[in-house]
Amino acid sequence: MPTIPIDQERRESYRLQFPSAKRPQLLINDNSHAVVDCSAHGVCYVASPDDPPTLGDHVKGLLRFRHGAQTPVLGVVIRIEGDEIVLHIPDREIPSPILRSEERQLLKASTDDDDIVKTTARVLTPILPDSSAAHPTAEGEERREFHRIRYPITACPSLFVEGKKAFLIVDISVRGLRYAAPKAPAPNLYQLVKGLLHFRRGPRINIEGTVIRAQHDEVALYLHQEIPFNILLTEQRRLHKNYPMWPL
Repeated sequence: MPTIPIDQERRESYRLQFPSAKRPQLLINDNSHAVVDCSAHGVCYVASPDDPPTLGDHVKGLLRFRHGAQTPVLGVVIRIEGDEIVLHIPDREIPSPILRSEERQLLKASTDDDDIVKTTARVLTPILPDSSAAHPTAEGEERREFHRIRYPITACPSLFVEGKKAFLIVDISVRGLRYAAPKAPAPNLYQLVKGLLHFRRGPRINIEGTVIRAQHDEVALYLHQEIPFNILLTEQRRLHKNYPMWPL
């Protein structure tokens, strides 16, 4: 699986969050849903209680921003938290010019309205690395969530799927992991995978995730629950100590 360049990865990871009064709308069939946040390849929206989707469902709609821009969305449900639905958009991205424009509009509103300043100070995170909207706490949370640890072959943790076959972990983050499966049938895209994650010198963790990529004998999962960040820090320190030349 090709490695994603760092600049592209950071661009896709950064999320633009909207205060309640400024939320875009996601039009699905005849219903309009408020969008909580979005990034280049993801949208979180508030679902209708009458007809909520389920994990793995494909959702097609039109994302309409308050200042006129709009873009089609075709995504798959990868997480459900209360009435909030998280979509992964695998095949196309929300155009960066639209996200930049929305960020500028939110920043402008924050300078014109004291009430909105208080809101955006808590919820606005930068959409691009060079954004002037960076907020230290929010940026730290984004880095924590998307920071990835890559393993040398002799130090890989193992993933036991359904208590049977063990797969070596290629890399891991708080919300995702990638494992090698060279002699196993590839799972279906958006399939649910459950297993036991076993660190070589650490704990064992039950994980559950959705397949978001399966190619080149590797499988990438989006995890429904976070791997505790302290465990990843311990792993990083161990690799730095035992493999000082390994790029973390």
